[in-house]
Amino acid sequence: MTDLSHHSRELRRGADYSEPGVRDALRTGLGFAAAGATFLFVAMVWIGTCTGSLAQAAGCGASQRAMLALGAPAILLVGGLWSIVCSFRRREHSARWAWQAAGWTLLALMVLSVVLSLPSLPWR
Repeated sequence: MTDLSHHSRELRRGADYSEPGVRDALRTGLGFAAAGATFLFVAMVWIGTCTGSLAQAAGCGASQRAMLALGAPAILLVGGLWSIVCSFRRREHSARWAWQAAGWTLLALMVLSVVLSLPSLPWR
């Protein structure tokens, strides 16, 4: 009788998710993504409260708005570059692809966060 279950070992040759490098890549990627998303959410809420009154001028100036708009992309850029550098430092194949995936995913999220934060830039 033929086995039609297609066990995962045959589909993913060489991919071992229990290796420490793979877990580290996942943990690092999720950590940077969560930090970037949290910063983006807080920045959008903060900038949303800037109505133009004099009482809020200290926290809603041009430099503060630029810092809030570019903070999340900067966090994701650092995380993406860190992950890609870590991928070149790994010797084992399964950990290397995990670090590459984390890095490129963080860089894609960086582009998305730049697009989302463009309307809140002060010179727009």
